[in-house]
Amino acid sequence: MSGIIKAALEELSKHDVREAEEIVVVIGDLTNLGEEQLSFAFEVMSKETILSGADLVIEREAVRIRCRECDFDGPAGILRSEGYDHCVPVLSCPKCSGPVNVTEGMACSIRSIRIKEGSSV
Repeated sequence: MSGIIKAALEELSKHDVREAEEIVVVIGDLTNLGEEQLSFAFEVMSKETILSGADLVIEREAVRIRCRECDFDGPAGILRSEGYDHCVPVLSCPKCSGPVNVTEGMACSIRSIRIKEGSSV
């Protein structure tokens, strides 16, 4: 979360911003970053910055794969276990069981920041 806050503050410093109202981040399922932990970290780390009080919106990015053998391109299979909150993506081709490249699901980035313009006086 510190990298996201640093990047947001760096970008906001280039503009005449009075207040940040909302920051939208994209978090890939392979990052294993939990929404509650991210929200807490954002609240603590953004204090006394222009991001303080902004709403944090977290968009999840599902795992997508591309097979190196049969060119399958689509969502990874998911292993689910009863009694557990976490799901584990299957990183092999669902069609031919071949090796795959992960094409989505590893993001940890800022999608947008909604601001109020103008210096506070």
